Amino acid sequence: MKTKRNHAFTLIELLVVITIIAILAGLAVPTYNAVQTIANQTRGVSNARQIIVAMKLFSKDHSSQYPDTVANPLTGSLAQNANDAFRLMIQERIVTDERIFGCPAGFNPDNNIGQGPNYGSALMPGENHWAITGGQTDTAGGDMPLVFENPVSPTWPPLWNADVPGQISPGRTWPSGKIIIGRNDGSVAVEALAGTRGMIGPKVMAGGVNMFNQASQGIPQRILQVVYGNTGPFGPPSTLPTPASVAPLPGGLPAAAGAPGGMPSSPLGQ
Repeated sequence: MKTKRNHAFTLIELLVVITIIAILAGLAVPTYNAVQTIANQTRGVSNARQIIVAMKLFSKDHSSQYPDTVANPLTGSLAQNANDAFRLMIQERIVTDERIFGCPAGFNPDNNIGQGPNYGSALMPGENHWAITGGQTDTAGGDMPLVFENPVSPTWPPLWNADVPGQISPGRTWPSGKIIIGRNDGSVAVEALAGTRGMIGPKVMAGGVNMFNQASQGIPQRILQVVYGNTGPFGPPSTLPTPASVAPLPGGLPAAAGAPGGMPSSPLGQ
């Protein structure tokens, strides 16, 4: 007498299927994260490139000067930070969409710039991701780092915090200790820093120099930092290193050295 076979999964078969799915998921998640990081970096590179193009368009009407060295006609003063400098380009209608000043996994604007002529809602605290090297011109050396992701310390060379990769935090890096740097010649790239943990600066090259002090021939430059919040241009002190935690960088100036133009030697020196 024939009997009907039961086609239901046995417990062992079910466990095998679950195990296979778990293994495949474990392989897929890191791959997805890596792809997502690359996509976000690509968008960040594009934003930095657009900022540099806008700065160069601005310089054509201002004797090769960038917006940080041109007095704002509405206030009569020079930019005190990167937000101020970039806002001037919005006021002059060179930039009409403030979202180019954001970056995935970083600080991003809401694209509410307010009404002209001052556009007072543009680039409010926490709405700009990019710092700039102050005092440069369109005719300065092409290898000078001009626009780069906000550092945790505005020294020369600057420092970033590799302990908070991919987080929305002052001075954060991408995974593996990388940041986006745009140069005065318009080139933009994801650059590896000198390490992957702690407060790190640019990678040391042959001859003991790095891309920052090499481009400035060893002369410290002023960095215009971003405005994170209502606690000042450098954000809450609890998120930033104390001067004692910042070590000298190989081949460069001591990280605690001050920069010209009245910039503090560390975020806590304001």
